[in-house]
Amino acid sequence: MRRIALLVVLAVAAADLLPLGLVLKQAFTPERESFAWPPTWLPRTLTLENVRTLREAVEIEGGLGLSALVAALTVAATLAIALPAAWVAARRPAVDRGLDRALVFARLFPTIALAIPLAALSIRVGLYNSPLGTGLWLAHTLLALPVAFLVLRGGFRSVPAELEEAARLDGASTAGAFWRVSLPLVRPSLAAASMLVFLVSWDEFGFSLLLQVTNRPLPPLVYYLTAFGHPGLASAVAALMLVPAVGVLLVLEPALRAGVFAGSGR
Repeated sequence: MRRIALLVVLAVAAADLLPLGLVLKQAFTPERESFAWPPTWLPRTLTLENVRTLREAVEIEGGLGLSALVAALTVAATLAIALPAAWVAARRPAVDRGLDRALVFARLFPTIALAIPLAALSIRVGLYNSPLGTGLWLAHTLLALPVAFLVLRGGFRSVPAELEEAARLDGASTAGAFWRVSLPLVRPSLAAASMLVFLVSWDEFGFSLLLQVTNRPLPPLVYYLTAFGHPGLASAVAALMLVPAVGVLLVLEPALRAGVFAGSGR
């Protein structure tokens, strides 16, 4: 059984790491290797040519800055809404059922089906193709809310309500009990929600493509470079996108190790 389990783990790891390995290979090898037939799995020639050419081909600094700004604003806005909503849902079953249904219903719609009317709406209110990505981070907030809500609700459910009641008996207000008792105990879940929301925004493509036409974040740049026959440049952008994602994971790793996905805030 152990050998079978090991083989399954290795197969899953290979399936996950193979695409990543191919992206990194294409990013740091000449483009002629990307079009070689039969395909080469290991790099024959390593080069930084694709990285150097990126600055000439696209506005990579602007795309990186816009993606980072939109992701940071999305995390802040999503947590500001999801934190109190998740706490109320964890403490009041009647509210929980209503929020659950609303969020499940919202997630039934494909992203592209929501992106088109949101693009039309953003044009009317002057948020379309904003240099600061205002319409985009609002759209990403709507997209990430269910994810943050579910993770945070699990964290608040793991905190006994008796602890908040004891704090209120000691003179704390309801808001004070939330900030001083419950919130510190759900820091692992808060870290998990922050990471997942960041990744939702950082990797999102549909809204980014339709809401930002010339002020483009990174995901549409990968699409355009691939569509115009530059897999090496597209892979270089994809490799660049890995850096902040891995950085966020490393920063939040101590909290994630505490068992966030199980909602174990205790």
